Amino acid sequence: MKIVEMPKKEQGIITLSEKEQKKFEKDKKKEERKRRWTLLKAKLLKGKLSPEDTRTIQVHKDVQGNFRNYYISNRYLQDSSAYTAVNSILEDYENHRFVYRGFIQGADNAIGVLEANVPLSEIVASPNGNVLLQKILSEENATRVCNQYYEAIREKLEPLKNHTTYFGKPDFVLGTILADKKGQYTYSESIGPDIEERLQQEREQDKREESMRDKASVVMDLGQGMVVSEQDCWLEQGNGIQFAGVNKDALYYQYVPKQPIQTEDNKYVYVGKVQIGQPTKINQQAGEPIQFVRPDTYENVVLWTEGENLVQYFLNKKFAGLNFVLGENFTNYDIKNAEKGSEQEMYLGGLTIDENGECKMVQNIPESVKKAVEEYLEQKGNEQGRDTNIIDFKAKKDDGR
Repeated sequence: MKIVEMPKKEQGIITLSEKEQKKFEKDKKKEERKRRWTLLKAKLLKGKLSPEDTRTIQVHKDVQGNFRNYYISNRYLQDSSAYTAVNSILEDYENHRFVYRGFIQGADNAIGVLEANVPLSEIVASPNGNVLLQKILSEENATRVCNQYYEAIREKLEPLKNHTTYFGKPDFVLGTILADKKGQYTYSESIGPDIEERLQQEREQDKREESMRDKASVVMDLGQGMVVSEQDCWLEQGNGIQFAGVNKDALYYQYVPKQPIQTEDNKYVYVGKVQIGQPTKINQQAGEPIQFVRPDTYENVVLWTEGENLVQYFLNKKFAGLNFVLGENFTNYDIKNAEKGSEQEMYLGGLTIDENGECKMVQNIPESVKKAVEEYLEQKGNEQGRDTNIIDFKAKKDDGR
C-alpha cells in the first residue's frame, strides 16, 4: 500500500464573500437539522443508519477501491473526525474483540489503535455508536489522547524531521468502545494489555530494524522505520547454494532451504531457514552498555516456484522483477503474517511468471505444495525421532553401568 503524508490544513486558501458565507451557514444549519432528525428517527425506531447516509460517519472506498475510510461525506458537516486506511489487527467474533488501526486526521495523521467489543461496521450503523465515534475522533479528543500517550512512552511531540504532521510516528492507543445489549455505548482511553504489549514490541522491533538497516541501500528515509530501498538479490556460496538480498526495508535477508521437492504439476517446493538482518551493535549513551542485536530467524519457511527451480529464477529472472518480488516478501512482517500449516510451517508464497514475462508472487497454496511439505516434515520428524532413540553405549560405560 502506498502511503502519502497528508498535509496540514491551510487556513485562508478558499475565501467566501459575505453573501456566500451567509448562504453556506444557512445550508449548514439545514444539514445539521436533517442529521439530528436522521439520528433521532433511528433511535426511536431502534433502526440502523444507512451506509449511504452522507451526514454521519460511514465507510468509503480508498484509492485502491477498498472500503477502509471512515468519515462524513456531506461537505457542510465534514470535520476532523476521520479514520482512514483502516486495517484490522484482530477480529475475534467468538470472544467479541475487534481491534483496528488507521490514520486519524484529528490527531494530525498519527496512526490510532481502537478496540471494541463489536465490529466497526456495527458501531457506525448505530446512531449512538456513530455519535460517540465522531466525538472520539474529534480533533479535541484525538489530539489530547495522542499527546498523552506519546508523553507516556517518552515520544517527542514534534513531527519527525522533514515531516509536517505526525505521519510516521509510533501508533498510539485511541481507546476502547464497549456496546451493551441495550445499544448504549461507552468509551475508555485504555486498551487490552495484550494489544499494548504488541505495540511496545512493534516499537522495539522498529528500533532493532533501524540498527540493522543497510544504509547504502536506502534511497529515501521517511523516518520512523519507513524507507524507500534499492532492493537486490543474489546467490551466495555456503553450505550449499543460499539465496540472499536486500528487502524493501533495506534489510539483508538470507534463505537457506534444503533440496527442492519437485511435484507432479511441475512445481519446486522449498522448506528452509530465513534470516532477516545482520548482527550489529547499538552504541548506547555514555555509561550504558553496548547492546548487541541479533538477526530475526524463522524455521520451516515455504517458498515454491512454477516451471523452473529457484536457482534458475535467480539466474534468468533477476531483472524481470525477481529482486522486487522477493524484497517485498522476505520481510519480518510478511513472514510473521504468512499462512501457517499443521506443523507451524510458514507459507511465504509461490513464484511464477505473468503474461508480461515478469515475476510475481501468488499466495494461494496448491494442494500439491501442501502435500509435499507435509510429507517432508513428517519424514524429517521421523528421522529426528529415530536419532533420539539411539543408545549411547559409551556414555553407559563411562557411568559404570
